Parts: sequence; C-alpha cells; structure tokens
Amino acid sequence: MSRGRAFALAVLALVVLTSAIGVVYAKYLSRKLFVELDGLRDQRDALDVEWGQLQLEESTLGAHGRVERLAAERLGMRQPRPDEVFVLAPGKK
Repeated sequence: MSRGRAFALAVLALVVLTSAIGVVYAKYLSRKLFVELDGLRDQRDALDVEWGQLQLEESTLGAHGRVERLAAERLGMRQPRPDEVFVLAPGKK
C-alpha cells in the first residue's frame, strides 16, 4: 500500500468517525429536546387546568346573588322602596 493510499484511508476513517460522533450527538440532542418538550406539554396541561379553575372561581365570585348578598351583609345596602326612586329626565332644566 502506498503512502498516499494510507493517508487517504486515514482521512476517510477520520471522516467516518467524525460523522458517527455527529450522529450520536444529534440523537442525544434530539432525545434531550423531546424530554424538555414533554415536560413543557405537562406544564401547559397543568396551566390549562388551573386556568379553567380560575375561570370557574371568577364566575362564582361574580354571580349576581353573591354580590347582592355581600352588599347587604358588609355594606348595609338594600333595594330602594318605590317611593325612594327618582327618575331624572334628560334635557330638562
């Protein structure tokens, strides 16, 4: 075997080895990113559940009956009697 062929064979072997290491690293990186993606999906699902619970809580806290009850209990508010209601007509002085 000539010196040129031996050198070419060594370079070729080095290129194949470098390519193999690149493939292994790419596979490792792919798995690492997939695990991260899976974790982010789990986090998204948990946040979706929490968002739904917060929306339900908001609708419960803002219910008309609850607001009316709290206004009466905490602020002493009540519905006005008909003789306490005044209607103001716009545009008249």
